[in-house]
Amino acid sequence: MVFYNHVSKSDAALQISTFWPFGGFRKHQGTWGELMSRSFTDLSENKLLAALSANYRKRLEPELEFLQLRLGEILYHPKTPIKYVYFPRWATISMVNIFEDGSMVEVGVVGREGVLGASLLSGDEESLHQAIVQISDGAWRMKAQVFKNEIASDGELSRLTKRFSQALFTQVAQTAACNRRHTIVERLARWMLLMQDRIDSDTLQLTHEFIAIMLGARRSGVTLAAGALQKRNIINYRRGKVTILDRPKLEKVSCECHRIVKNEYDRLLGKYSPPRAGRNLALKKR
Repeated sequence: MVFYNHVSKSDAALQISTFWPFGGFRKHQGTWGELMSRSFTDLSENKLLAALSANYRKRLEPELEFLQLRLGEILYHPKTPIKYVYFPRWATISMVNIFEDGSMVEVGVVGREGVLGASLLSGDEESLHQAIVQISDGAWRMKAQVFKNEIASDGELSRLTKRFSQALFTQVAQTAACNRRHTIVERLARWMLLMQDRIDSDTLQLTHEFIAIMLGARRSGVTLAAGALQKRNIINYRRGKVTILDRPKLEKVSCECHRIVKNEYDRLLGKYSPPRAGRNLALKKR
């Protein structure tokens, strides 16, 4: 939701109040052009795009469309052609496996560190999984054919996407092992850390029911696990909002899977925290 008032008619300066689901209302000042530029063209808020050289990134800009990703929006359906790839800003997207009985489990997460649709690297033009928006915000999308052309040229984007794809494979493989070997409390702690890494916020707007689906667990089990973490003052849960109170303690409770995956991402893609300037600004509608 966006509210704005003219501060000065001569220079068209604006004060915009925006609502950010993790941090409430915040104010931003500047000319309309400055505010919109920060919101829509700051490609550096996605790690892969930020790692491109300035000239390469500028060349790609006309091929990138910024849009709002809504909570629960399905970007890919299983066994359907991939039409676009998505470079998230502060949104997170779950890759979900759907079983014959209709049950679901998350197999991987893509956020500001990468791109959704990296499977095009291998020439596979269909999505194996459902891709659903888990935390809403913006993303830049690119037509699949344009992305494939860039991959074929073996340029900067191709090389970076290959490294990201390897990191994502590690995450998917480690998640499978984690779901098999570790307790629900350990898995819940790992999953919360994974989310916090991608949205850079202590507050997660998530229900127990949704978390249970993502972890492939019963809701009652997630409720008990969250209650155990809350009793230890590690998190606070209230009305669909989880607040991480003590990350170091949460890391100790988590299994080693979070550390393994994070280290692999850092090794392949480098440690990098995108700027926060555009995170709370108005988002362009489709």
